[in-house]
Amino acid sequence: MNSNIIVTDETLSSHGNDEHLINWVEEAAAIINDVKAHVAEISISSKLPSTESKIYLNLRTFEGDTYCIHVSSVGFRIVSQTYDSIDDDKIVPFADKGDVFETPHALLDKISPGYVNSFGNQLCKQLLHLQQMRTEFKEEDEEDLEKEEEDKAAKECTESVTNQ
Repeated sequence: MNSNIIVTDETLSSHGNDEHLINWVEEAAAIINDVKAHVAEISISSKLPSTESKIYLNLRTFEGDTYCIHVSSVGFRIVSQTYDSIDDDKIVPFADKGDVFETPHALLDKISPGYVNSFGNQLCKQLLHLQQMRTEFKEEDEEDLEKEEEDKAAKECTESVTNQ
């Protein structure tokens, strides 16, 4: 399997000739890392070959539904509800633009309520953590400010006593 894959704009449209180097194995690894906490299972297909323009992922949602996902520079498309396979009626490229998703999150948002809950819960936890850090930081700033004011008052008091 070739891990350094070149996709030209000509493969995306009939115009242009800019080249973009895409390492699909690394791209798939990043996708997997990004969503693995929000799905039951996700991996690169070991049976469907990766090419210079695509890679396939096997995915199982928290609901137990399985999918084979075609990933390319155009987006994410479900090609089967069985691991490592392509259903003939789903391989017509871009027959229905609604079947192509720009991100794995958009695809998962559409097919898995469990993903939506998991992702939302993680986001809430991160926001609460941020709020706690901000509150602690603000308390430290207030303590520092109070100490500075006490030091200033003590200094002024000392100066006024020595000036008398």
